[in-house]
Amino acid sequence: MDTITPLSPSRPALAATDKTSFAYTTTRDRWPVIITKVIDGLYQTYHSLNKEESETELEFETKQKEAKAIIEEMGKIKYQLQRDKPLIPLEDDGESDVLMWHNVFNTYFHDKTWYSATWLFTECYLYRLVHSAFAKTKYWRNYDPFARQKEETFKASFVAVSELAKRINELTNGLLSSSSASSTEEEEQERRRIVFHELAQVCLWGNATDLSLLTNLSGDDVEKLQRGGRGTEALKESEKNILANDLDRVWEEKLKNLRNGRIDFVLDNAGFELYVDMVFADWLIQAGYASEIHFHAKRIPWFVSDTTPADFHWLLSAISNLSSSFSTQQQSDLTRLSTRWSSYLENKRWILHTHQFWTSPYAYWHLPDEAPDLFADICKADLVLLKGDLNYRKLVYDCKWEFTTPFVVAIGPLATIEGVPAILALRTCKADVIVGLPAGVEEKMEASGETNWLYSGKYAVVQYSLGKKDNSIFLLSNV
Repeated sequence: MDTITPLSPSRPALAATDKTSFAYTTTRDRWPVIITKVIDGLYQTYHSLNKEESETELEFETKQKEAKAIIEEMGKIKYQLQRDKPLIPLEDDGESDVLMWHNVFNTYFHDKTWYSATWLFTECYLYRLVHSAFAKTKYWRNYDPFARQKEETFKASFVAVSELAKRINELTNGLLSSSSASSTEEEEQERRRIVFHELAQVCLWGNATDLSLLTNLSGDDVEKLQRGGRGTEALKESEKNILANDLDRVWEEKLKNLRNGRIDFVLDNAGFELYVDMVFADWLIQAGYASEIHFHAKRIPWFVSDTTPADFHWLLSAISNLSSSFSTQQQSDLTRLSTRWSSYLENKRWILHTHQFWTSPYAYWHLPDEAPDLFADICKADLVLLKGDLNYRKLVYDCKWEFTTPFVVAIGPLATIEGVPAILALRTCKADVIVGLPAGVEEKMEASGETNWLYSGKYAVVQYSLGKKDNSIFLLSNV
C-alpha cells in the first residue's frame, strides 16, 4: 500500500481545481466573504477604542497601529487566494505549532497554490494565517475575530435554549422518579432509548447553526434551522434525511450497557450547538452512563464558529446572566442548568481540554503518530463524541471515495489499531465527501434533482465503527 500523506490520501484529494466541487465554491465565494467580515469587525472594534481605557497614549496608538497592520494582512490573504497565488510559509508568530506547520508546508505544499493544494490543507491554513495576524501583535493576540458572531447567534436562539432547558430538567426529574413500581425495567430501557435517539438527533441537526455557511441568512432563518429538529414528530420526520443511520446499533451494542464511564466530546461549533452538546452531556451523567465528561475545544479561533475555551465559559455565563429576560419558570430552568453545570466543572465531572492537533491540517488517520499523547488519552474514554462536517472530513481524509465505501475502510487506522475506541460520526453533510451509503441511496439522491444534496446541510449520516477496544465508543461531534 502506498504511503498515506496529507498530499496523497488513499483516494484523490478534494481540491478547488475541480470547478464542479464545493471546494471550488468555498474557495472562490465563501472565504473572501469570511475574511471581509474579519476586516469589518476589527475595523469597528478599533474605531470604537476609548483612549481612556489605555494606560498610556503610546498604548492607545500601538493598538490602532496593530489593528491597521492586521487589516492590511487580511487584505493580502484575500488578494492571494482570490487570484490563486502560491501559498506562502507561515511566519514564526511564537505559537507552539509553528514547527509542525513548517514541516507540513515544506514537505508537501511548498509548490502549491490556493487552488492546487488539497482543500483540507488550504482551509486549515487559511484560519491559521488569520490567527497568525493577531498572534504577532501585543494587544490583539487574544482577540477572537469571530466571537461577536458566535455570541450574537446564541443570543438570537434563546427561545430554543429555554425550551431545551425545560426539556432536560424534565428528563432529569424523570430519571430520579424512574425507580417507581409503576415503571418496569423494560419500560425504563425503552424510555431511555427514545431519549438517547432524541438527544442524538438534536445534536446532529443542531449543527445547522454552523456560522461559516450562514453568510446570507437572516435571524429568522437561523432560528428555523435550530428549531427544525426538536419535538417527537419533527425528529421522526428528520430521520428520513439521515442517509445512513447507526443509532440503533450504537444503543444496542454499546450505550445501554455502559455505566459510570468516561465520555469525551470533541467539540465543534460554539453557541447553540455547544449548548446542545452540554445538554446531551448532562443527560449522560444524570442517566448514569458517564461519571465524567471530557470536552476537547479548539486552541485558537477556528472555522468561524468552532468552540474555544473562552466560548465554553462565555456560554455558561450567558445562561446565568441572561436568564432575567424570561418568565419565572424559564429563569428557574436556566438557573438549574447553570448551577448543575458549574458544579460539574468544580467537581471535575466536566473537564475541558485543548490540543494543537485539533487545529492542525492533519486528517485523523495521523492522530496516533502525530499526537500520541492525545491518542493515548482519548483511548481511555468509553465514548468520545466528535460531531460535525470538518471532523468527518478529517476522519475519512477528505478525498474522493466511492459513496458506498464502508465507513470502517474510510477511517483507516482508527478502525484497525489495537486499543482504538469505537467511533460514531454525527455529521450533517456540508462537503463533497461521503461514505457508507447503502446501495441505491446515491442513485436516489441524484434522481431527486437536488444537485447540492452533498453539501446543503439538509442531509446527514450517523455512522459507527466498533474499534479494537472492548466496551468502548468513540463518538465524533460538526469539530
